[in-house]
Amino acid sequence: MNQRRFQILDAASELIAEKGFVQTSVDDVIARAGLSGKSHFYHYFKSKEELGHEVLARQLDLVGERGLAILRDAALDPLERLHVFIDSVVAMQVERGMKAGSPFGALALEMAEKEEGFRIRIARVFRNWTTEIAGLLEQMQDRLEDDAEPKRLARFIVATLEGATTMARMKRDVSVMHGVATDLKRFVAGHVRRTVSY
Repeated sequence: MNQRRFQILDAASELIAEKGFVQTSVDDVIARAGLSGKSHFYHYFKSKEELGHEVLARQLDLVGERGLAILRDAALDPLERLHVFIDSVVAMQVERGMKAGSPFGALALEMAEKEEGFRIRIARVFRNWTTEIAGLLEQMQDRLEDDAEPKRLARFIVATLEGATTMARMKRDVSVMHGVATDLKRFVAGHVRRTVSY
């Protein structure tokens, strides 16, 4: 990818984290990226909406590299993988200083009702998360309680993490994330059969 394009995407990501998508203007991005004029911006992006889609795509890649890759790590026990994944979501928020909340949540709140393209893209992200986690839980189906349904559990896990990141973002308090992560692990553990020893 062209270095100038990276420069624009980096500037847009920072601004969206600070101000939100709606409040970020093309002029803001141009100034932050150090471009000499709008022609440079429009050479790489047709519109602000296209830029927003690209920012989302990069965030999706980040989650794929740091988060979803953990769920696919066959070297770890499935339950351990899930715990490490939950911890990685918390770690990501700490690294981002709680400014942007969820990688997708802030844009979801702002754009889902406003722009159909964003709604579709964000829905796909959440669906992929849920599918990946459901697959992980299915790998340990024989260890789950009989009434535990992997797809429903996965959907609950994703919804809980997204809710926690939004709450932590609003309060600017990462302890919210730590507390919810701990409770979420306990909730999942409650669906795992206890080993009876004789």
